[in-house]
Amino acid sequence: MTNKKKILKPFDYLFVLRPMLFFPGWSTLLAGYFISRKAGIYSNLSEIAAVNNKTVILLLFLFAAAMGAGFLLNQLKDIESDRKNNKLFIISEGHISVKAVIIETAFLIVSALLAALFVNNYVFWLTAVFIIVTGYIYNYRPFCFKDSPLKSLLANTAMGWLAFAAGWAANLEPDWQIIIDSLPYLCINTALYFYTTLPDLEGDKSSGKNTFAVVLGLKPVLSAAFILFITGIVSAVILHDNTALLILLLSAPFFVLTLIENSIASAVRTVKFSILFFALAVCLKWPLYFILMLAGFYFTKIYFKIRFDFDYPNFKGK
Repeated sequence: MTNKKKILKPFDYLFVLRPMLFFPGWSTLLAGYFISRKAGIYSNLSEIAAVNNKTVILLLFLFAAAMGAGFLLNQLKDIESDRKNNKLFIISEGHISVKAVIIETAFLIVSALLAALFVNNYVFWLTAVFIIVTGYIYNYRPFCFKDSPLKSLLANTAMGWLAFAAGWAANLEPDWQIIIDSLPYLCINTALYFYTTLPDLEGDKSSGKNTFAVVLGLKPVLSAAFILFITGIVSAVILHDNTALLILLLSAPFFVLTLIENSIASAVRTVKFSILFFALAVCLKWPLYFILMLAGFYFTKIYFKIRFDFDYPNFKGK
């Protein structure tokens, strides 16, 4: 092992959390936070100055811990299938011991819940439910929602909604408006979830996993995602949610091209660029998020290149 790789080895405990996947959750969380403040498509200087940065940073921290715990519990359950799919190799190839992962998971859960208490009780309970759904109900018996296409869809939709709701509830006491405000974001996140089942199609078949991609095949999955995408546009127009509409319109060429090309590579590109557009739309409300995005992207790229000679993250169709 080279000296550079040795220096980066302690960061295995950070990057095993899949921090680039924090951004879809963070973006949804912050969308809920700023929509509850009734901010426009972008914030002027006075609105940006009025943002409670401590609260936003606390929300990002607690939700990163919650998401990280969920990702670790998922990886612990999927060690064999991850090895077959040649993915998430930090645990599956033994770079971190299972015992260390269990300890890290417990630490993250406690940290997330304690931090949530400093926001309010609503955020605490929404975070707790998020951890239970993503970590336990999704992965382990007697539930194992990930082993059923419909249950997996329900769980992933719930995860996105809980992220939005936690941000929303940081400002306001939850009521029916939280469900209405979340509709465009539920549509785009769920559409992207359909796409994420496609890259592991062959590995999931060999592992006996029943995802939508395995059960339905490529074309029906792409069609279902496109219908949800159109529904998201309609709901954004009806709700006069220009932020959601901006995200959807920027993503539109990629969704259309994916439907035309009928390929997994195109679907993967659509996921990556849609997540980017979602994050950039949030940056219009809170510019500090852009700095966090850049730091996360480049530090992750440097880590994986030096540590494993692996090109990640990227905007390729794989």
